[in-house]
Amino acid sequence: MSMKLLEINLLPAEFRKVKTDLGWIVDRRVLWPTMLMLVTAFGAFLVYLHVRDTISSLTDQLETTKVEIQQGQPILDKITELDKKLSIIGQKNKALKSIQVSKKRWVILFENISSVLPPNMWVLSLNEEAGDILEIKGTTFDFSEVAEYMVSLERQVSFTNVTLVTILSQKVGADDAYSFTLKCSINPDLGMEGQAK
Repeated sequence: MSMKLLEINLLPAEFRKVKTDLGWIVDRRVLWPTMLMLVTAFGAFLVYLHVRDTISSLTDQLETTKVEIQQGQPILDKITELDKKLSIIGQKNKALKSIQVSKKRWVILFENISSVLPPNMWVLSLNEEAGDILEIKGTTFDFSEVAEYMVSLERQVSFTNVTLVTILSQKVGADDAYSFTLKCSINPDLGMEGQAK
């Protein structure tokens, strides 16, 4: 049989040496939570480093992009200026084409009006009204020439319809004459041949 020695410290309390018990350090109830806290703290630190590096990288990219935008701004300004000039040129070109069409249109109109004019008739005035309507005022010595002229005008490429508005008898010197007013619907496509729409 083995004997266990008991130690009894008979010194007064103020002179006794107390042994420090460090056994709690390796206790699982202390060790695992401590390890978990350390791992969590380390993971948080790594995440912080990653986020900081990402922000720094994005900031650098943003600065680089700003510099590139500033460098490219003169080119963008030049493109905007050229676009405005191109738009103005396009408007002028359209206006010139419109003038060209209008000129061609009136040349054809005058040709059609004069080419079928009866021998005893003359035109006093032409007046363009809204809605592509042309008013023709004239005088003739032969009443039947008015109807003949209306039929001839309707056959021309310039007009789609001719209407007699008024016809009045009058004296021209010693002769009887007739003044008349016609309303002619102008062909809307007149003068547009060969033009881009």
